[in-house]
Amino acid sequence: MEVESIKIGLLVIGNEILDGVIADTNSHWIISQLKALNMQVWEQMTIRDNESEITKAIRRFVSDSCSIIITIGGLGPTHDDKTLKGVAEALNSSLELNAEALSIVTRQYLELYREGKVDTPEIIESRKKMAILPRGAKPLDNKIGGAPGVLLKTKESMIICLPGVPQEMIWIFENQVKPLLKAKSNTFYAEKIILIPLKDESILASIIDEVMRRENSVYIKSMVKPYGESGIKIWISTIGRSKKEAEDRLEKASAFLAQLSNEIAVKK
Repeated sequence: MEVESIKIGLLVIGNEILDGVIADTNSHWIISQLKALNMQVWEQMTIRDNESEITKAIRRFVSDSCSIIITIGGLGPTHDDKTLKGVAEALNSSLELNAEALSIVTRQYLELYREGKVDTPEIIESRKKMAILPRGAKPLDNKIGGAPGVLLKTKESMIICLPGVPQEMIWIFENQVKPLLKAKSNTFYAEKIILIPLKDESILASIIDEVMRRENSVYIKSMVKPYGESGIKIWISTIGRSKKEAEDRLEKASAFLAQLSNEIAVKK
């Protein structure tokens, strides 16, 4: 019986990524953390620092029944940090100064000043901007940088907004977000990679179709490689109601794959 997992939408925001200035390592890290929590990303988008595009992306994730939406980037003090405006618009909400968020920003800039990392602890308008959140949002503490993360809960989705600076994103996820997600996870994700003794991916296609027909709760994907190499790596993944159920499915599917591919290899 197929088990349905929580749908997660991942939104990466930043011109610098789409213009090739920096590589997006943040989403790879987030995805690996979610897998460890038995959660999968259903869809991912990368968009520019554009308020209307952020709004459209959030609304799309909601319409696609993503119960958890994670955004990365665009929470800082400058003009191009537009994530929260876009999120508020998507939810038909307004922005307001959040006292708890302002307390975090104030504490952080005082600490950064004491460490000699900024010239003044004063909460100027650009710093106050990071404490202006959508109505009803809860700030997520950030003890590395200045901008708090943001948590918003609606009837349809839980929206988590994280800064794009990797060290800040990691700290907020590990200390603020992970406990929230652990409480929501009720399925078990498992995966494995096996080597099949075939050279041609096109010959393998019918075998994969047959295994997925018999074991319809697993997902199987061949890893692309040059023609003629010895063996093809196969990635098998599944979601179960228990760890044992998920692992048993992997073993059955991998054994069946090996059996069918060996039969073809012998014939050749």
